[in-house]
Amino acid sequence: MTPIRALVVDDEQHARDNVRALLRDEPGWRVIGECDNAAALRAAVSAQAPDVVFLDIRLPGGDGVGVARSLQQLAPRPLVVFTTAYERYAVAAFEVQAIDYLLKPFDDSRFQVALRRAEQALAPDRTPDRAPAAPSRFLQRVVIRSIGRVQFVEVSQIDWLEASGNYVEIHCGEQSFLHRERLRVLEQQLDPAEFVRIHRSIIVHRPAVKELRPLAGGDYSVRLASGPPLRLSRTYRSALDLLWRDR
Repeated sequence: MTPIRALVVDDEQHARDNVRALLRDEPGWRVIGECDNAAALRAAVSAQAPDVVFLDIRLPGGDGVGVARSLQQLAPRPLVVFTTAYERYAVAAFEVQAIDYLLKPFDDSRFQVALRRAEQALAPDRTPDRAPAAPSRFLQRVVIRSIGRVQFVEVSQIDWLEASGNYVEIHCGEQSFLHRERLRVLEQQLDPAEFVRIHRSIIVHRPAVKELRPLAGGDYSVRLASGPPLRLSRTYRSALDLLWRDR
């Protein structure tokens, strides 16, 4: 199996040495270089195409979040694991789809969690002679801010979404979350093969749909694994093809 190619980026030598030491005993990983500033990082990514970048937030010549955002434009795009002493950038980090966010000083076991997450993300397309495919361009996690806390909702756990003015109600089993975003904006970030609009104000997640029942007037009742039945409006009859696909 081709080793996972890691680039270590931090303006402090001891921090880079620490990550190198932690990776030294990982047979499936190889450190291909290290950088101490944003410009060197950009050059190294272009020249060496790492699979994973261990990235500090505070860098000479640029901030880590901004650099991670620019890396999203690459194909394939390297995965990012943030390593930082600053907790307040966690939300911004997940908005640029970081695989993990390690707060210094982190211990060996916490670092191992980050490695396993990166390995899992790279696993589907890793073969001895093929580089990893770019991570999905669709949203994987929704960041929900509320007074006093920030919550993270995995997209894979969502059953359905409903518009509520300038908000979206996100339903996951028996739980629901209120996200400050318009439904049409969030829809553009979701995989259209998995999330299907059945009404002007409702989007369902295909794996959650358990039953379709025809109603009078061309509408359908959509029953999910949990929650109330939803109505598929005849205006969105084309959604039936997506909901029936592979069933």
